[in-house]
Amino acid sequence: MALGCSINQQHIGLMFSMVMTPMIFFGCTYYPWSALKTFPILQKVVLINPLVYASEGMRATLVPQFPHLSITAVILALIFFDVLLLVVGLRQFEKKAVT
Repeated sequence: MALGCSINQQHIGLMFSMVMTPMIFFGCTYYPWSALKTFPILQKVVLINPLVYASEGMRATLVPQFPHLSITAVILALIFFDVLLLVVGLRQFEKKAVT
């Protein structure tokens, strides 16, 4: 909701190619977060992506024997991003719908 309400209707296609594709690729959906240890700067930068925590949480639940982020960090980050994106999304929705 936060992304959809922040972008004009004419630019929705651009959002998928310029925002969603990198978000999926750098969201650790295709590889574990620990695989980025050879790229320490990138490993820290991708932590701003909420999809990293969702992927790592699912990975920790399904295959706990493989390395992953701690469950505590995953849960705290997901709660933080849920609240942040809900507030931003509702604010943007109110701007578009009311005004």
